[in-house]
Amino acid sequence: MDLLVQMRTFVRIAETGSLSRAARSLRLSLAAVSRQLSALERDLGVPLVLRSTRRLSLTEAGRAYHSEAVRILGSVERARETVRGSRRVEGRVVVCAGVSIGLHAVVPALPRLAARHPGLVVDLLLEDRPQDLIEDAVDLAVRVGESLLDSTSIVAQRVGTFRRILVASAAYLEARGMPRTPGELQRHATLVQPQLEPGRGVWRLVGEEGAEVVRVEGRMACNAPLALRELALAGLGVALLPEWLVAEDLAKGRLRRVLPELASPEVPVSALYRVEQRGWPRLRPVLEALREGFPAQAGGGRPLQPAVQGEAKAVIRPDRDAHGPRRG
Repeated sequence: MDLLVQMRTFVRIAETGSLSRAARSLRLSLAAVSRQLSALERDLGVPLVLRSTRRLSLTEAGRAYHSEAVRILGSVERARETVRGSRRVEGRVVVCAGVSIGLHAVVPALPRLAARHPGLVVDLLLEDRPQDLIEDAVDLAVRVGESLLDSTSIVAQRVGTFRRILVASAAYLEARGMPRTPGELQRHATLVQPQLEPGRGVWRLVGEEGAEVVRVEGRMACNAPLALRELALAGLGVALLPEWLVAEDLAKGRLRRVLPELASPEVPVSALYRVEQRGWPRLRPVLEALREGFPAQAGGGRPLQPAVQGEAKAVIRPDRDAHGPRRG
């Protein structure tokens, strides 16, 4: 049995803490995963995991082997890239993103990516729910927002930023009046995205005069900005939405800017991947295409900004679910 295959299986078992979850993420049967683990333990002559009815845990030998296995698997991928050459990229990459950010920032980057790397296959999952990088077998997750847990098993690489602006339909503003100050927002119906608010029903806005914190009465809430945009177009209230999402609506007069001197603080967009995938040849061109594509989705102004090359931080602890809050 291939030792590298056994290593990859063991690393996935260690990360998920479960043979069944590791099997699902690897798209293998539970029996196949169990056989690979048993064969690896027989070859090493020591147990790597302690089995219980609730969860698997690593032995001391298992923790040491996991660290070395992650390092070796990363070295193998880097060696493969060196031999193949930097321009030859082949294989499959599973990318997940929220529906809104996916349609407006990820999908437009795919044609350019396909033209540069015809051997690269991208499986794109667009869902407004948290995806588990390990259990769902996701290679790269595009996430919006800062709330990423500190860890050493997942890397978050900044690929861009944008701001959110206040908008409403002309019909709503004619009926309720145009807010002239941040305080007047409190008497208006508002459409909120709870996952991006510091507190439910709280909007933090910044302008030349400094920061404004406004508590609003959320008439409706949704985790998908596309849905909030539709509600704003229907005249149901004032919404705080990404500028790239409403640029065309503003240009065509379907929406109007409210308090145009104010906007949200910059919202980061990050790409998350497992630490053992650092340096994988299949991920590098996807990250590059995302960075290049974000500014092109601006639709005027600079709502989506490219990130500094190489900016990264680690997120998600190994003993927790390997996903952060899903936004965008």
